[in-house]
Amino acid sequence: MLTLTLSSPTATRRFARVLAGLLDPPCLVTIEGDLGTGKTTLVREILRARGVRGAVTSPSFTLAQSYRGRHGVTLHHLDLYRLNRGADVDLFAWEDYLGGDALTFVEWPAAGSDALPPADVRLVLRHRTLHSRAAELHSGEGLETQVMKAALEQGLTVERVVTDERMAERA
Repeated sequence: MLTLTLSSPTATRRFARVLAGLLDPPCLVTIEGDLGTGKTTLVREILRARGVRGAVTSPSFTLAQSYRGRHGVTLHHLDLYRLNRGADVDLFAWEDYLGGDALTFVEWPAAGSDALPPADVRLVLRHRTLHSRAAELHSGEGLETQVMKAALEQGLTVERVVTDERMAERA
């Protein structure tokens, strides 16, 4: 696990550019965090860095937005905040957004946890101060190493935390 300090909107944009440059489809990225931690802002900046032009809005009321990025890459942005467990989850067209050759970003993934496959990348955003955030990145060791290197090159503060789970993998 990596923990990054996002001390400003500029740092958030730098982190978004790092992720945009390293994520390859197919990839499911879940983003967790309280209201106001910057989940939608981070996704918007990743989409911009992947070549999306025009309005990039939160899909809070529509649940999903799809975009075409550079080189024709399909990018999906889902916001499950208003998705109710049960019938809503059962009726949602998951197959339209998962798998294939797309990068899919899911805010509030707990609402769809029964239907979502395991995430390739799990991001958890937390308030640190009024204007700064902590971003935890959980993924495979290879991607974490790449993110750490690229984030440090962008001047971001990064800490690598070796979990008990990761220690067991090495044994």
